[in-house]
Amino acid sequence: MGELNKQQVDVLAAALAQVMLDPDKYKADKSYPLFQGTKGVTGTPDAVYSHGPGGIFSTPGIENVVINAHITPRDLDALLPVYPTVYTNPLYPSLTGFSEDDGNEPSGECDNCLGGTMQGCLLTAAFGRVCRESDEINIARTMQMINRGETTPLTVLGDVLGPGGISAMPSTPGAWIEVVTRAEMVKIAILIQRWLVRTTWQGNPINNIGTGYLEFPGLEMLVGTGKMDAITGVACPALDSDVKQFGYTDVGGQVAGNNIVVYLSMLEWYVRHVSERVGMDPATWVFAMRPELWFELTAIWPCSYLTDRCGTTAGQYSWVQDPGGTWHMVGGTANIMNDRTNTDMRDMLRESKTLIVNGRTYPVVMCDGMTEEQGGDPGLPNWNGNLVPGQFASDIFFLPLSVRGGMNVLYWEHMDFSKATAEIALSKSGNDFWTDGGRFFWTAERQMWCYVMAAQIMPRIILRTPHIAGRLDNVAYTPLQHLRSPFANDPYFLKGGVHDRDNPADSYYSEWNPYGPYRDQ
Repeated sequence: MGELNKQQVDVLAAALAQVMLDPDKYKADKSYPLFQGTKGVTGTPDAVYSHGPGGIFSTPGIENVVINAHITPRDLDALLPVYPTVYTNPLYPSLTGFSEDDGNEPSGECDNCLGGTMQGCLLTAAFGRVCRESDEINIARTMQMINRGETTPLTVLGDVLGPGGISAMPSTPGAWIEVVTRAEMVKIAILIQRWLVRTTWQGNPINNIGTGYLEFPGLEMLVGTGKMDAITGVACPALDSDVKQFGYTDVGGQVAGNNIVVYLSMLEWYVRHVSERVGMDPATWVFAMRPELWFELTAIWPCSYLTDRCGTTAGQYSWVQDPGGTWHMVGGTANIMNDRTNTDMRDMLRESKTLIVNGRTYPVVMCDGMTEEQGGDPGLPNWNGNLVPGQFASDIFFLPLSVRGGMNVLYWEHMDFSKATAEIALSKSGNDFWTDGGRFFWTAERQMWCYVMAAQIMPRIILRTPHIAGRLDNVAYTPLQHLRSPFANDPYFLKGGVHDRDNPADSYYSEWNPYGPYRDQ
């Protein structure tokens, strides 16, 4: 990953040097490496329109309700609070402990006594930055309709941003699809949402490209070990998270004789022990994992949880599921009632999206943005040789949300672009504005009647108490069917459809178009 980013930076640096030498030569050349993957105004509009010539919903006689089939990502965005800020380099202090001086106890009543030293640690955070652009819009085309045969107004049935989403503009359900600029803004919001969902977990500043693209540290890094003081670089192990390894073992299997119930029970107990002893209680947590892993975990959790370490003197035992779905005990003689207790508990966990660990019930958040490795063809994304075809692996997180009865310790921050209102007004460009309380910063690039909308966002996720967070790494699972993905570059992403219709404005017979729709044949 590091080499790839270095190559990207080298290409961009070389391209920028050429542009600086002869800017006019490359001004409109979007094929040049510096501009690859970007848009900008070219004078050739390419936006997708709902109505008018080429409009995707301009076919006469269609119903006015547009059914949504776009998969929205699920993650933590609906759960965590969001706070604005303008501080780029925050410092978060923690008291890590009290050491004791070396030496001997005093022999006399008035001799000097042993002492100790108090230690503290400063953690920091980094902003990410991402921007996305719209297709090029011709404002003179936006209001056009073919004739009265077009169906309007259209209403979207469903939610394209999902619960908690990141709506990038004030809008009512369905209203955005009738306004081209607003539809492009919704598209930008969806593209940024996809980036945010993945970067929430996988973000790593090593992937930064200059100052134009920045990743904030994601939870796969924040919930971890190796914490250090932001000023001195001194290690702060008191702030390390509890990280355990399942070693690509199947979710229903065992590692060193211990199943996943033992691992997650110990993780929860260890983290709760730290929280109680450092005075963070009452605190709240959630378990977070991929939805595919959650489904497989709930299939085995009731039986494993209800019979954990119930073996008799006959020795250790394990549970094996046959092709018909029935669980059998192997290697032990514990007596198990064959009633509905296990299936009732399984169904309850799935319906309530909760997990019972050590007698306590925790919410479970299913997160699409977590890294998921897979077996099979080495050319697949995130391929891992420890996995067989059809097998996947990801992590399970135990995340603190609040401590001391209400202080949020896991939350979003964003650069507050609303603080630039005075500067925007003085620039007198008329093309810049912010939305969502300053979370999104928008601009428009124009060429006569054509324009491109662009938005940027600078977010980061903050975990103030990494020492009461935990993670179980590399849990393998083999689902019967992988779920659909919300990410366009994923093998399990489905889309299809068209972005324009073959109904140009001059498709009718006339004296200036005697061949009608077949003029080109």
